[in-house]
Amino acid sequence: MNHKTWILLLLLFVSNWTVAGPMALLTLPEFLSQVELNSPELKIVKATSDEALAKSKGIRIPPPMVGLMQMKDGGGTNQGIEISQELPFPTKIVAERETRKLESELQKSNVSFRKKEIISEARLAFFEFWSDFEKFEIIKEKRNWLKKHARLAKTLTRSDSSAQLHLLGIESEVDLLENEVIEAEASLLKSKTRLKLFVPNMNVEQIEPKASEFKKPASSGQTGSLAVQLKQTELKTFESQKKLSDQSYLPNLFLRYRGYNGNDVIPRSDEFMIGVTLPFLYFWQPQAETAEASARLTRAQAEVAKAQVGYDTSIKSLTARIESLEKQFLTLESNLLPRANRRMKLVENLSPRSMEGLDEHRTVMLSHLDLKLKSVETRLHLEKSIAELMVLTASEGEQ
Repeated sequence: MNHKTWILLLLLFVSNWTVAGPMALLTLPEFLSQVELNSPELKIVKATSDEALAKSKGIRIPPPMVGLMQMKDGGGTNQGIEISQELPFPTKIVAERETRKLESELQKSNVSFRKKEIISEARLAFFEFWSDFEKFEIIKEKRNWLKKHARLAKTLTRSDSSAQLHLLGIESEVDLLENEVIEAEASLLKSKTRLKLFVPNMNVEQIEPKASEFKKPASSGQTGSLAVQLKQTELKTFESQKKLSDQSYLPNLFLRYRGYNGNDVIPRSDEFMIGVTLPFLYFWQPQAETAEASARLTRAQAEVAKAQVGYDTSIKSLTARIESLEKQFLTLESNLLPRANRRMKLVENLSPRSMEGLDEHRTVMLSHLDLKLKSVETRLHLEKSIAELMVLTASEGEQ
């Protein structure tokens, strides 16, 4: 090729590199920090909590009513003013405010719980992306290696019919792996795109995941969880609502003032009235409210007990699963993969001259790649279990 051709190729290369850019490594801490800043779901639950906090402030009583009056009679026109105010029974005001405060605390606990859930879901999405990326690379490596192995097998096909059978089998495996590469690439695109659910403004086209070395999660030492605390706060809210509904039989106070300016015939007059409502006359209405609140309270008590039992059971189950997967993963990383890697290097230095050599070459290499896939899958299952445990054992004060 002449110098003009080389210059053209160089310009094309630089142009392509500039448009695509180098692949950026995305670490788990970087991703999670972006989730906390940009997650739409986190913004929604935070806004809901702020709404409940605003609602909990102050006391709630009906606003006063002010009216202008005009009365016409034989003496002429008489104008006046009316002011009225309904005041709930004092204990109702206190109980209603206490209920709103507990509802605000419930929403605050829900924000903490949902934040842990969303961070856990984001963490899992990252490791699914990492897993799909690693699988895609391993399957491509497997395909490329089988193509290389097929070229080695061709050197024996002329003199050995068994080698011909071996070669045909390898070529079929290569074709099957082409389909696996396509499937793995589609799965990788799906898991990569899912990251945008947590960070909408993230450019997922040019990122590669970088998973840190596995570290055993520290024991939280918690005797409860946010899920249990949430149910306990909900129970307190329903208890307060039950107290409020029990007071629905109590009367409200009604105050009214009327004043007329008077005219030439009728002198100025002032009228005061104090009245009370009689809700107990329609006893079935407060009775229904009390029954409804009692049912909610009974349900909440049962849900607290269920949440506590579920917590204890899940802790034992998850701990046992994590210990089992951790042992499997460490065995793969510390023993099986290093040993398989040494065998692979030994086989690569040998030139297979017989069917036995070809079989050994194929078996050792595929075993090494299968173990790499097994390690990735085991790490993913381990991280899934850890994510569940992190949500389960999260406490109110954790960051």
